[in-house]
Amino acid sequence: MVYSAALAVVAVLAFLLTPETLAQCPLCRAGLMDAGDRTARTMNLAIVVLLIPPVSIFCTIFAVAYKKRKGDGEDDDKES
Repeated sequence: MVYSAALAVVAVLAFLLTPETLAQCPLCRAGLMDAGDRTARTMNLAIVVLLIPPVSIFCTIFAVAYKKRKGDGEDDDKES
């Protein structure tokens, strides 16, 4: 219940933010302002590609922790 309320607050705040708030860092924005559409698309693709390793690492750690926790609980039930 608390999580859904927090998620709702974050969603409302995200919709209220101006597009400038969600933009890239000032250096990237200044560099791309006059670069053209193709360069901007390439930069956006590069950002997505650079997100893949940290997201993969996070998901792997989460999956291992989840399986370890779930596995520990099953071992206790079988021993009883």
